[in-house]
This record gives sequence, structure tokens and C-alpha cells, in this order.
Amino acid sequence: MFSMVARKLSISIKDKPWMMKSIQYNFWNNSFRNLLTPSADSNTAALKPFTVVLEETQKQHISKQNNGVKGQCREFLSALLPPSQESLPPRTMEDSFIQALIPIGSNPDVRLQYTSHIGGARLGRLVQDMDNFAAVVVYKYIDNPLQGPEGPSSHAVVTARMDHLHIREDIKNDADIKLVGHVSWVGSSSAEVGVGMEQMEEGVWKKVCEAKFVMVARDAATGTKSAPINPLVVKSEDEKILFKLGKENIASRAKADQDSLFKEPPSTIESNLIHTMFLSTVDHKVRSFAARVKPENSNWMTDSKLKSVMMCEPEHKNDYNKIFGGLIMEKCIDLAFTNTWVFTGAAQVPVCTHIDDVIFLKAVEIGDLLYFHSQVVFTHETLVQARVSAEVLDRETKRLKLTSVLQVTFKLPSEVPHVIPQSYHEAMAYLTGRRHFLIGLENEGLLAKGMAEKEMIEVSKYTPLWTVKKLDTEENVFNKNNVQDMLEEDTFMEAEITRDIRARESGLLS
Repeated sequence: MFSMVARKLSISIKDKPWMMKSIQYNFWNNSFRNLLTPSADSNTAALKPFTVVLEETQKQHISKQNNGVKGQCREFLSALLPPSQESLPPRTMEDSFIQALIPIGSNPDVRLQYTSHIGGARLGRLVQDMDNFAAVVVYKYIDNPLQGPEGPSSHAVVTARMDHLHIREDIKNDADIKLVGHVSWVGSSSAEVGVGMEQMEEGVWKKVCEAKFVMVARDAATGTKSAPINPLVVKSEDEKILFKLGKENIASRAKADQDSLFKEPPSTIESNLIHTMFLSTVDHKVRSFAARVKPENSNWMTDSKLKSVMMCEPEHKNDYNKIFGGLIMEKCIDLAFTNTWVFTGAAQVPVCTHIDDVIFLKAVEIGDLLYFHSQVVFTHETLVQARVSAEVLDRETKRLKLTSVLQVTFKLPSEVPHVIPQSYHEAMAYLTGRRHFLIGLENEGLLAKGMAEKEMIEVSKYTPLWTVKKLDTEENVFNKNNVQDMLEEDTFMEAEITRDIRARESGLLS
């Protein structure tokens, strides 16, 4: 019975007309609604290079105290800190709007820095720039009457997380890139920043990707407490839409954290899915849960790992003497790419389509030993979901502490191997990866709004097809409940096989 239902439910995207139709509805095709549209009189030819914009921001806002000068400078910055958000003047999204140029096409030296050995631009390097650019946007947004226009800022802006980086077009290494960004939502000491990337193609700027960054403001004097930022005033209808989306994003992040498998058990249907996958890999002839058999064209999740390590040097620091979060993201993305390529064994290069759930949990210090761990946690047809974490080695306890984690989706030209969880913690990683995969499809427009949560609850699609094939044989095995039938078919094992299985069970349990 289940196999019949599973066959009906395991339908690919291309077989669903309503899903294909939903692709046409996305923010990029809807009047640039994820970001404000630049005014018609904006002169793109006069755009400043991004390196110049970043350097000007650092000189204007970053205090020398952050490079080791203490005492009076710290007291001075503390005196500049606004007492509350109410003491700051309201600001608009347009006040934070800024554009900058990455001259990959027009500057050969810059092109070399951004060119990947496999062709195209280095995504990790561009994500670094987007992260820095988001901080520049917030610095431009903050208006503190207590400090002068040229003096150091009482605010230290750092990245809390990055959400929903969706890559719609191949990013080339021979055409200039423009970064566009502004705040889209503001809390008391945090702001959501939309950062878009466009690339010149035949004289026209073409949108290639966009991401949401959550930035938080800290007291620049100590870096230990929150710093209030200006309240946001929305005026136009476009701004109201963007603010509403930002508010919904904040709520969805809170809900995702609340529904996390670290806090709540899987739903009943998700548990059934994991159990079905488990039974589909058990060798029923030997009647032991330890006897596992890989389905055709599949790999165990245990074998889908790849690790690397980095010593954090002074050259890796940001303006506040911590390791730059953008660099950590770049290392994570590069490792996820390599791991996916190794896992699939494909001749073709994996193409990153979506990055989600980049969370910074703990600051990384100079001198820390940073461990990167990548694992393929979910696959579907030609798509691969990889989870990457960054952990710092505690020198006293010799234990690893999680600092950052992200989820990356890759696409390949041909079908990829299935990834099969063997243990319970791998099953949780599988379900978490599947959830992020579905949310990514929704954000890309491949699923209608609200369908991702429905799919998580119902598990009605994206069910591994190999479970369907195994279920036919399972029905035959489990119908043999009669002891006499089992004896007649010689279901019991020989002593040598039994000893071998028991040995394997002991090894798994020890």
C-alpha cells in the first residue's frame, strides 16, 4: 500500500505544472521588489570602486582604539554612544542606499583576484565583499548627532547572519560587477540589509544574485553591549512592502529556531520517513538491524564528509581585531564545493544555486585553530545540499566549539548519488538539510509561497525514490509472520553468519 502511495508522491518538479508556473513569480522579476530601484538620474559611470568605498568607511567610522589605542579614546567613544533609540533622528531606506563597483572586467589586476581556476568568478570572494558591503550600508544609515561627520563612530557593526543568497545567473570573471544595498528592516540595535549584485552584459546591468544580512550594532568602546540605531521610517508603497518582508523574515527566523531539531523532535511523518529509509537499507534476509545494504547509486552519509583546518593569523582580522566573518564564509563555501564535487564524482563542476542559514555564533580570535567540517546531508535528482560548520579548538578543554554554520545547495547537469543516513544524528542532519532545501526552493520561486512548510509537514514529495523499490520486497518479508513458514523457507541464519553480524553489532555499539 505504501509503495503505491510513495510512487504517486515521488514526483519531480518538472511533472508539476503549478510548480513550474510559480517560478515566474519572484522578486527579481517583480520590479526589483527585494531592493529599492536606483533613481533614474543615478550615474553608474561615476560609481566608486568597492575598495575605495570600504576604505573611506573604515577611515571615517572605525576608531583607532580598535587597533590598540585605549584609555581616553575609549572614554570618548562611550560618551558618544546615544542613550536610546528615541534620542536618534529617524532615517529612511533611501538614506542607506549605496552602490559600488567591482571592476572585474575593466581592471586585469582585479580580475585575477576574483577568477576561479574552474572558470568564472570566485563566489566565496564575492560573498566576502557582500558581507563588508552590508556593514558599509549600516554605517551610512546610522546618524548620531553626538558625533561629527568625520569622527570615529560610537557603533561597531558586525554580521550576525546571512540568509537566502540565491544565484540566478552564472557570475563571469570578465565583466564588471555592481553592488547595490540598503536597509530593509530595523530593530532597536539590529538591521536587515538587502545586498544585490548585478553584472554588466552587453551594456546593461543584469541582476545575478541577492542576499539578506542581519547586522548588529555594538558599543565600539567595549564591544560587549548593544548600541541603539536610528528608527526606520517607511514612506512609499515599495518601502512598506520591503519593511513587511523584513518583519516576516525576522519572524520566520524565530520560528525556524523554535522548530529546530535541536529543540523539538521530528514530526510524526518525518520520523516515518526516516524509519522507511532505514528499513529500505536493512538486509531483511539476515534479520538484523546491523546488516545494512546501500541502495543502487548511493553513498553512506558517513562517507560524505570533508574537513580542513586554518590557523587564524593577524592578516585575517577585521577592524575590531576579530577574524573576519566574510573570510570564514569563503572558506566554508569553498569546502562545500570541493566536498560536493568529490561526493558526486562528476566530471562536471557543481554550480552553487543557494546559500542559506549562515549563522555566526561566536567570535573567532587571532591565534585560534579553526576547523571546517563539510557533509552532504541531502540530495534530490540533480541537486545536492551540503552543511558546513566552523569550530574553534578550546586550548584548555581540547574540545571544539561551534562558531559558524551554513547550508549550501549545488546543482549538477546529471543525477547525483543518493545520500543515506546510517545513525540517528545523521538522520537529523538529513531532515535539517531537507528543510533548508525546501525553503531554498521557495525563496528561488520553484515552490509557491508557503509550500515549503507544507512539504515539511506532509513529506508528500522529495521522498527518496530508492525507498519505493525496496518497499516491494519488504512487504514480502514482513508477511512471513508464521513461524512454520519461516522454517520452511530456511529463514534462520547459519552460526557463522550470526557470529559475523553480532561482531558488527558490538562494533557499532561500543
